[in-house]
Amino acid sequence: MATQVLIVMHAVLGTADGISPTFFAETARLPIPLFLGIVVVFLCWFRRCRLNAEVFAPGTHKYPAKHAVGTWFTPGVMWWAPRRITLDVWRASGATGSPWVINAWWAAWLAKSVGVTAYMVIDLNGNPNSPATVLVDVVASALAILMIQQVTAAQNTKANAVNGQSAEKS
Repeated sequence: MATQVLIVMHAVLGTADGISPTFFAETARLPIPLFLGIVVVFLCWFRRCRLNAEVFAPGTHKYPAKHAVGTWFTPGVMWWAPRRITLDVWRASGATGSPWVINAWWAAWLAKSVGVTAYMVIDLNGNPNSPATVLVDVVASALAILMIQQVTAAQNTKANAVNGQSAEKS
């Protein structure tokens, strides 16, 4: 829940320039510390989900639990391994249905992290708060929130089922 709240706050601050220049000017220093908070809280959530997945389906994951955080910071690997880990978590958690939300979140995250950065490098006069970059940020934020909700719900359901089975055996 903390990750989702921070993501919403960050997205709102990212759109503030177009909504209220005064509000944007007053909050211009907040996005960087807020983003760093999101990174820390998200990575804690991600690691916990991966550890839970190991309990649910031991030994069936491509990447060991200890790599759940490190893959995000490994050049090259960071562009595909976290998605693969998330898909393994999804499967191990017994989630029903297609993992479309993970794929959509990942595509939006790549568009935000790679696409917007490339845009800023190519167009040195580019506006980081242009409508296009704000739209990409809002879509990526919404999909991240949805992905977190769905993975967490699947893990909660699986944990309750496992705990129910343990209680029945007693």
